[in-house]
Amino acid sequence: MEFPKPSEHHHVLDRLVGDWLFVTSTGMDGYDPDDPEKRWTEKVRSIGGLWVVAEGEGGMGAKGDRATMIMTLGYDPREGHYVGSWIGSMMDKFWVYKGWLEDSGQTLVLEAEGPSMQDPSRTETYRDVIHFIDDDTRTFSGSVRQPDGSFHIFMTSEAKRIG
Repeated sequence: MEFPKPSEHHHVLDRLVGDWLFVTSTGMDGYDPDDPEKRWTEKVRSIGGLWVVAEGEGGMGAKGDRATMIMTLGYDPREGHYVGSWIGSMMDKFWVYKGWLEDSGQTLVLEAEGPSMQDPSRTETYRDVIHFIDDDTRTFSGSVRQPDGSFHIFMTSEAKRIG
């Protein structure tokens, strides 16, 4: 059996590889990238050019409790879309992504089903969006689908490559 070769879809994910510092975040009150107790960093590595694994770490909340998150992303040519997962030490939900690249080639949209923030017995559609500004800057937003079908953004951040 021959190993699969990365396609142009996989190469999009290569833009994530490296070390990142989140310079802004609306998801945490008082976020300060200059404060080692509050800053979030992320290390992203490639697995064979087909997958990326991102491990983020930082402070959360007023107490500065430490949290870790891991995201995996790849492209499944049989399914015709991006796939991945997300886990974090701050919750017990295993998130499964299905996504696509917008026409501009600069924006990766990832959707997952998860518990409602208002009523955990209900499930809602969440959308994480990674937008590449340039090779060293990207933004992230997290949103949730509203009853009218629109998405309400509840968190944004900007990351700069530091390595």
